[in-house]
Amino acid sequence: MEICDHSKSMWVICRYSYSFPFLDTKGIVEVHGNRVEHLSEHTFPPPLAPSLSFVGIPRRVVGLPFFESQGKWIAELLSGKRTLPSRDVMMHSIMEFYHQRNVDGIPKYRTHDIGNFEYSDEYADHTGFPHLEEWRKELSLSAIINSYVNLETYRDSYEHDLDLLELTLQDPYFTQLRPQDAKLSIN
Repeated sequence: MEICDHSKSMWVICRYSYSFPFLDTKGIVEVHGNRVEHLSEHTFPPPLAPSLSFVGIPRRVVGLPFFESQGKWIAELLSGKRTLPSRDVMMHSIMEFYHQRNVDGIPKYRTHDIGNFEYSDEYADHTGFPHLEEWRKELSLSAIINSYVNLETYRDSYEHDLDLLELTLQDPYFTQLRPQDAKLSIN
């Protein structure tokens, strides 16, 4: 196992209000209106990338696969297997993204709300990471819809998604389970 010595620390942040009081970037990384300013692909601050990269900033994505593809891309950049576009190209892309969000009427505090599967697939293309499976998209949409119906118990009820869950258990992520662990039952 190779250890990358480009990074000395890792912070895990799980919340919806962005704040990095521990991070002194001399004003390069700032949060205004709950938008982490100037992040290319919601991950890379151009002047500091890839040495400083952010995993987990986007919201309204299928989290674990998306964040795994972010980590893979960062690892490939740090190991020299891939390169980022120039700082100027990244900044231009960021400004175009901000402009389009503004034209679309999306408030600044929702800059990192992605909410579409296509972006996740495009992001995965940067590293050759697989696109989201259809069952994962369907299950995610079902969970969102069910959360609107009953926020308190939607995680506990899966009868209506039983076919999707059976399909899920055939995915390579889950096939390492023992057969007796992979059976669903409705109580």
